[in-house]
Amino acid sequence: MVSASQDITELKRHVSAIAAFLRQHEWLWRSHVVDFFKKKLWEKVDEEWNSCLRVASAESWLLLPSGVVKEEWPDSLKEFVGTACRVSLSRGQVDSSSDSYPGVPQVPIGSVLRQGMSVKKLHEIGILAALIAGTAKLSGARDVIDVGAGQGYLALVLAFEYRLSVTAVDACAHHADVTNKRAVRIEKYYNTRLRKSQQDGSNHPEVRAPQTVTCRIGTEESSSTLSSLLPALPKSHSSEVFFKDSNSDHDEDPQVVLAGLHACGDLSATMLRTFIECEDVVAVINVTCCYHLLTEETNNDTKELSGFPMSETVANLGLQLGRSARELACESAERWKEHHPTKAVQNFELHAFRAAFQLILDRYYPEFANSRPSVGRVGKSRRRRKARQSAMEPLIDNTSNEPFLRTKDDSLDVGCVTCIGASLTDASEDPLGTSTFSSACTFDILSGPSQDRDILRVEQENIASSLLSDTESLLEQQLVRFEEYVRPVLELFDLPQLPTSVLKSIWTEVAPYQDLVGPFYSLRTVLAPVIESYILLDRLLYLKEQGELVAAKCGTGAGIAAHLVPIFEPATSPRNMAIIAYRGGV
Repeated sequence: MVSASQDITELKRHVSAIAAFLRQHEWLWRSHVVDFFKKKLWEKVDEEWNSCLRVASAESWLLLPSGVVKEEWPDSLKEFVGTACRVSLSRGQVDSSSDSYPGVPQVPIGSVLRQGMSVKKLHEIGILAALIAGTAKLSGARDVIDVGAGQGYLALVLAFEYRLSVTAVDACAHHADVTNKRAVRIEKYYNTRLRKSQQDGSNHPEVRAPQTVTCRIGTEESSSTLSSLLPALPKSHSSEVFFKDSNSDHDEDPQVVLAGLHACGDLSATMLRTFIECEDVVAVINVTCCYHLLTEETNNDTKELSGFPMSETVANLGLQLGRSARELACESAERWKEHHPTKAVQNFELHAFRAAFQLILDRYYPEFANSRPSVGRVGKSRRRRKARQSAMEPLIDNTSNEPFLRTKDDSLDVGCVTCIGASLTDASEDPLGTSTFSSACTFDILSGPSQDRDILRVEQENIASSLLSDTESLLEQQLVRFEEYVRPVLELFDLPQLPTSVLKSIWTEVAPYQDLVGPFYSLRTVLAPVIESYILLDRLLYLKEQGELVAAKCGTGAGIAAHLVPIFEPATSPRNMAIIAYRGGV
């Protein structure tokens, strides 16, 4: 693992090494799991790798992206995994005392502000708000623009806990409405509390709620849209409390910090360009997400701006990623290793079903297959619902004919699926959708402590499996599940149903290789942090290249200091890398 606190020469060597490694294994990250059987992708994998991974446990597959290998595995496989780890950025959360981490002591978020926040959101906002406040104090900025503010959780904490003047910008008018309604209630609470605390004669200005702006900021607008907000920034009287001990000199010109928590797709690139092009923006703090939504420059592109690549260095390397690779970059090694092996086996089986279904489409519905319809995660809810119902059957109390587990409203608790800013690996290539380990997705079968859920889940699966295995072979069980996968999808697309004999023939053909889908998927995911590092280092290099130009033009001290810092705990928040940049090399 390496750090991003490097000079520009070291960074250039670093991205060159990543590009060389990615080119060496280009076939792997450009392949799609849906084509596994169609293109016989297992034949492209080293035979020794297949042999050892085929008999390895699902737990071993899940640990591969984290760099965990077995001593008895082939040296070439261990070298592949080891090199991927070495060229990837270190993801371990840094201590807040780091030189590249200009935070202030973290203020506990009050109970009123915490309402509606998940554990993950609370972790992220608690850390990021302190970092933004420290950056504002260091750079002399009194105003913060929260870009891609969503429902305003970060903006509200900055305004009410850190007394900063905040403008929350989001493309969704509903988000602004939610932010404003919450702000009215919270502002009243904080000012009432403040007035009570002033009975001792002290005089503190009242806190001010964030102002909200609804607008869409695309790559083509670059800095123009964000820059246009600067004249409208409110007077920052509330920030006087925060700056009263600061030695910074302030003039009438706006001094702004741009901040974004998981700014999606091109929005992150636009923030960095705005920082470079607009001198009133004295600092930027950006935590990115959704690499699959980036626009990418291709050989056929005009001179229009794109989200990747940003730096001259990476552009000159000429390595195009494509959407599939950028989706792969959204995978999380930390989340992978937290998955229960039994659940992983189920997921890999679904990927095998999807790949086998691709054979059906190509052979029996070629026109439909060629149209590559993009309709989302079709059939997934239905399959999950049936799977849960089947797994729950052994837990029914036959004496009362009532489910053993019920929720408060007396309905069977079958969990939920939550996706926030989610990307699905191979989503663009998999119109029918399959379950993945995407970092933005969580799947809970039953409510309650996660350990209890895992135990109950395994018990359910073991019971269901034992009931089936008494009368059916493993192949027959898989065929039943495969048919249950295929028929609803054919029905949904109004495609003619096929005889069971055809489905059996397809599955019998691919079954000898279906246990290689998990190893293949895991090997591909080993490259996920490598691709993410390539994208992030491109952005860091862009800032450093621009900083060199500014320093050359304006002299020493007029450049840009830029850092790439893992600020969140990666298992809690996998997209944990923050770009922090300041003017003047502060």
